[in-house]
Parts: sequence; C-alpha cells; structure tokens
Amino acid sequence: MAKSDEELRAKILDAAASLFAEYGFSGTKVNMIARAAGVSSATVRRLTGGRAELFEAVMADRVSSSAAERVASAVEDPGDAPPIAVILAAAQEVFASPAASWDVLELEALTRAHIDERLREIETQRIGRRWDNAVSLVSQVRANGGLDAGVSDRAIVQLAIAMSAGLALLDPVLESKPTMAEWIGLIARVGQAISPDDMILEPNYEAREPWRLRLEITDQPGSLARLVRSLASLHVYIVAVQIVGHGEEFRTVDIALTAPASVGADVILAAALSAGRHAYVGEGSPDDALDLPTRVLDGATAMVNTPEIAPLAAAELVEADAVEVASAVEGEDDSPDVMRLQWTPERHVILQRSWAPFERAERTRASALLRLSSAIATATGNEDSAGWVEPIKGGTVWIRMARPEDADAVAAMHDRSSEKSRHQRYFSITDWHGTKLYRLAGGHRGATLVVMSEDGKIVGLGNVFPDPSEGSHAAEIAMIVEDAYQGRGVGTKLIQALLHMASRLEFTEIVATVLAENTGMLHLLRSTGLEWTSDIHDGITYMKAELPPRMDFVEADTGPIHLTGSGAAKKRPARKAPAARKTPARKAPAKKVPAKKATAKKAPAKKAVGKKTPAKKSAPGG
Repeated sequence: MAKSDEELRAKILDAAASLFAEYGFSGTKVNMIARAAGVSSATVRRLTGGRAELFEAVMADRVSSSAAERVASAVEDPGDAPPIAVILAAAQEVFASPAASWDVLELEALTRAHIDERLREIETQRIGRRWDNAVSLVSQVRANGGLDAGVSDRAIVQLAIAMSAGLALLDPVLESKPTMAEWIGLIARVGQAISPDDMILEPNYEAREPWRLRLEITDQPGSLARLVRSLASLHVYIVAVQIVGHGEEFRTVDIALTAPASVGADVILAAALSAGRHAYVGEGSPDDALDLPTRVLDGATAMVNTPEIAPLAAAELVEADAVEVASAVEGEDDSPDVMRLQWTPERHVILQRSWAPFERAERTRASALLRLSSAIATATGNEDSAGWVEPIKGGTVWIRMARPEDADAVAAMHDRSSEKSRHQRYFSITDWHGTKLYRLAGGHRGATLVVMSEDGKIVGLGNVFPDPSEGSHAAEIAMIVEDAYQGRGVGTKLIQALLHMASRLEFTEIVATVLAENTGMLHLLRSTGLEWTSDIHDGITYMKAELPPRMDFVEADTGPIHLTGSGAAKKRPARKAPAARKTPARKAPAKKVPAKKATAKKAPAKKAVGKKTPAKKSAPGG
C-alpha cells in the first residue's frame, strides 16, 4: 500500500532531525535526507520545500527550551507564580542543563545567522518569541513594584537572553564552573541591584504555605535586612525570626515564613543564598508564629504534672524529626544532625533532625528543659538528678552530669590547663572546638561528669566510654583536672564518681589507658581499692579491673541543682510530633501518641509518634 504524503513527510522529518543533530545544518544535504527516508530528493523538495524549510520545521517541532516554556507559561497565567520566582527557577534550569534550554541546533542556527539570511529569518522569529515573553515577565515585576524606575526592561531581557545563550555555548568547553549555589546567589544579587531602594510589593499572591529557613548571615548591621528584602521579592511573608547561633563573623538566623504555593524550596533557597551562606530549607507549620516564651511556658506547665514527657517536649522545642530515650551506653553519639543529652545517669535523650543541623542555642534550650524535668523529679523525691558536693583541700566542688552548654567552659578549662596535662589526657595536642568538644562534654554513649568550682568554673572533666574492644560489659574511664586544682583531692573525688556511674550503668569491667610517665594518675587508679592488672607497651600502661556491682560513691552527699533556665514547647497539632524510637534495652512495643496529648502519662521511651519528614533543601554556601 502506497504511503500518504502526510506519512512520507513525517518520515522525512524524522530522517532530517537525526541528520541535523549529527551533522548540523551545514553538513546535511537534501540527498542525504532523501536516502535516509527512502524517498527521492524530488519528493523531499515537493513535500517540505528544501533544506532550510526542513530545518525550520525540525526546529519548530523537535527543538524546545524548558526555561523558555516556563517563562511562556508564567506570561499566559500571570497569577500563578511571582515573576521573580519564575526567573530564579528558569535560571536554575539553564545552569543545571544548558542543552535543555538551548539545543545545539538552536546554537548553530544562531551562529550561522550571521552569514545565512534564511537562518537569520528563522531565528529572528524564534528569539523574538522568547524576547516578547521575557519582556512581559519583566513588566510583571515592574507592575508589582519590584524594579527600579531607572532600569530598562529591554536591557534586562537582552542581558538575560545573552547570558543564558552564552552559558549554553560555553558549557562543553568550560573546565571550571561555579556551583549552583554560587550561580543562583549571583542571579539573586543582580535582582536586588535592579530593585527599588524602597521596595514595597503589591500583595498579588496568596502566601499560605509555611516554610522554615536557616542560614548564616554576616555579623554586620543590615545583613538581616538584606535577607528579608531578598525573600520579599518572592512575595513571602516573615512570621518569626530568631538568632540561634553566633560565631566570630556570622550569625545563624532561623526564619519562619509563608510563601505562595508556586514558590518551592529551591527558589527560597536561591533567594536566601543571595544574602547568606550554608542555607537549609524545610517544611514549616502554621503554628511557627507562636512566640518561643509561650511555647516554653506551655511545655513547662505540662511537665509539672508529667515530668516523663520531657524528651518529647525537648524534641518539639527544637523541632527534631525523631526522639529516642536510650540506655546511656546505646544509640548514636553527638553530631551536627544528632543531639545527645544526658537526662539521668542511666538514660540519655537522643534527638535527630534531617532538614538542618542543630545549633548551639537549641542544644542549650533542650538541655535546660531536661534539667527542669529533673528538678521537678528531685522535688518529688527522685534523687537521680542530684549531683555531689564534695570537700577538697581549701574548699568544695560540685560534681554533676555535663550539659551541652558546658562546651565553652570545658574548652576554657583545657585552655587553662598546661600542655603537659592535656598531653597526659589525650596523648596529643587537640583542638577543643566544634562537634568533638560537644561530644566530650556529654554527647557520647556512657556518662560525662564535670567538676564545678565554688566560683562556677569547670575545673575537671571525666568520661565513662563503652569500650567495645573489651566486650559489651567493659567501660573506659578518662579524666582531666586543670593544673590549679591538681593535688587538692579533686581527682580522687572525680574518679570515685566515675566508678559509681560505671557501676550504675551495669559495666562489670573498667579499663584505663595511661602514659607510663603519668605516675599521679597511676597512683590514683591503684588507690581506688580495685584489683588492677596492667600491661606496658611503647610507654603506655593499659590497666584493667573488675568492677563490683552497684559500687557506691563513698563520701557522696546530695547537693543542690542550680538551674540556669527552663524551656518546653507546646504540643502543636498542626505539626506532626517527632518520632520516638523504641529503645532496644527496654524491648517495649511502640505505641502512638495522639498529636494533641502532650501530657501522656507513660514514659516517652515507650511511645512512638508520627515522624515528620520535611522537604529538605540545603546548600553549602553562597
């Protein structure tokens, strides 16, 4: 059966598209197309008009641009998305996949348009459509109040088209390229530069979708204002702002915002990176606007009746994805995405969050809330939360469980200690700052104790670490006392407390690794009354002793707990509560906690509540 002209034309177009893609316009001849389609050259000319017409047809039917189509859709439906959001999204598409926005045939046609009049006519029409749509989109930005009066719409459009085409043209040969975060940050900065000084936008878009944004901004006046201005260009509304971290040159800001439905995490991230670095975007809650003091007081009120809900309240306060009450010798250690807090000697609270790392202020808040629950428990007769007030030569010290907010004081204690003392404890000169310091100050399995002087300084640090190399029932103990308090009995009191904690955690064996030259520590260990065995290799003494069950802390007196703050979060029904994972040691079946019942009577380690899985977008810098 003879094929119809329509079928033959489709076959010719298919052949032409393949040949143009392989050989380009200049390398493809009519006879090549005819041979590939299985027809004569005369048939090709009769049905298509010739090579130029075929090229135009292939460009119209087979060559598209994702970025251009996004802009065209925004022009057709101007109420769907804020124009700046469309521009940022298009810029991301062009950078991520230049060929998807500027096909190689399009680029060849633009290049040959300088010498080929027919191709110039074709590309004039094609680029003209892009130009008109871009002008319409820029006009929307101006109508909303987002462009400075002295900036030309046509100049903006020409810059955008030339920049995107140039990006696609250079992409195959560039060996060193910026990151997506750097590229989008630049585009957003350009957008800020052409916006009016007093930018007040028309409220043309409903902003009801809640988001959370966290990033670092420079520690300078005006940095926060620049961030808010960049976000405002997306027609978002800021509902809450707080500073959760502060370094030497940067502040970490946490922002709750609402945005139009068409503004996604990628676009919010792009706008944020124009004003900061290390940005993270996650899903928010309609209740994010609740002020922090109200959340703290509501949570504290609930804990008065039920102190056991403290881990869930702590998780809600810092918006953790998951919470686990684990044995002190199980679970994950502290890290940027994991917060491990000592709650009682035998139980630790482990919080996890996927969308952004925990900041220092959040660790302090969660720790303060757990201390509040411990104080309530103490007031009702639970001694687990008490520390020990001990006499030493020339005064007294308070030995207690470490907290995340002790990190700076622990670092200061190390700085006051001599190089010899630090070397005897760690066998090397160590950097005390960052996550490693938080872990030494209580963010690890086992137990961490600090020694407080009468003037409130931390003067000693002791750790009980599970030692898997010796078996599941062995623990390693280690300690350091600053030089000014050595020889006053602090070490004796601290090692007694460490052995007491190891016994409470049901370890049956103690190991210690001591430099052979550290005669003071060796004497201290042998004076504990335990039967030590020792081995010396390469100047290091490896000591081991059996630990009696429930070894009491002799001369221990219960001392006061000094609270420096308290906090909790109201259980917010609009946000899913963090997931409580079952602790292996307890073997308790997981049970769901109703979203609104913050005063559940059972211990949180035995509860499981719905885990929130936020959309996560992050970037290392901008």
